[in-house]
Amino acid sequence: MRHFPLNSRSFSVLVLAASAASFAVGCSSDSPRDFERAQGGASGAGTAGAGQAGAGKAGAGTAGALTSPGGASSAGAASGGAPSAGAGGTSAGGAGPVAGAGGVTTGSAGAATGGGTASPCPADATFCSGFETNTLPMNAVYKVNAAPGEWTRDFEVDSSLAHSGKSSLRMKMTSESGASGSSYRMLAVPAPSGAFWVRFYIQQADRDLGGNDHNEFAAAAVSDDPNAAAIEFAEDVGIAFNTSDAVRWPMGYGRTMSGGTMPFTLPKAMWHCIEISFDGQGRQQQLFINGTQQIDAKDYPGSAIAIKTFKFGFMQYHGPDRKIWYDDVAVAPTRIKCL
Repeated sequence: MRHFPLNSRSFSVLVLAASAASFAVGCSSDSPRDFERAQGGASGAGTAGAGQAGAGKAGAGTAGALTSPGGASSAGAASGGAPSAGAGGTSAGGAGPVAGAGGVTTGSAGAATGGGTASPCPADATFCSGFETNTLPMNAVYKVNAAPGEWTRDFEVDSSLAHSGKSSLRMKMTSESGASGSSYRMLAVPAPSGAFWVRFYIQQADRDLGGNDHNEFAAAAVSDDPNAAAIEFAEDVGIAFNTSDAVRWPMGYGRTMSGGTMPFTLPKAMWHCIEISFDGQGRQQQLFINGTQQIDAKDYPGSAIAIKTFKFGFMQYHGPDRKIWYDDVAVAPTRIKCL
């Protein structure tokens, strides 16, 4: 039997345009730390070039050190300062490239940090945010079915808790003053056509993630409409995929019942990395939690779904309201991996 929201007074949703043009510019610019990391290699390379500029100074050794940012290398700085002012013209000129070499080493380290196996914001992401500013993410629209209002009445950037950086996105509870009171509180963002991956961090403060109720935390959907067909990342007596009440649990887990298996839950008050591979047409959905695969749902759902949108937040079908945070959310054609 399909569950219905406890409170249908209103719903809210943030929408990002899912056009082909947005694919190339989908990374949200509200997350400076993400793009600084992603560009770490380029910054390092620039430092290397600046370091070699010290070679042009044929005068005193100190001149090479001053004009070369690469002089941060302790070996390079020592070589540049050793000659005396009178006799070291030629020797000091040679010290400049040594300091520059130190810059090259630093640049390589930056590339490794920014372009390793996990990326805060992949270059081909259709959406990526670390929620580092209080502004609405780029191309996002807040929609409600009641009186118009600001998106901040159902969401807030919370600087008191973060997986990385300085803040995260908190979903407000319906009981909070000024909240819309909607059972549907989600962001809808564009997804690549066909199969795609999502990566996000989630934390629930007041109870373990995956209780005895059916509620939705994220989903791949046909559209940004709150009632659109979707493949849910949900709790349904434990963490599970749910599509129109067709449920798949992690291997070895299931509903609590006589002769059955116990539900799969995640401890409260700590961050969990969720990775999902959605393939609506190929009908194979995969779930990784903290780097370990938990579900490989083949021939699921029962029929192909042309999914175009990814949603995250909370759809309250049953059970109490929740305190939930999200951070480092990314959507891309290929696996993004945990940070």
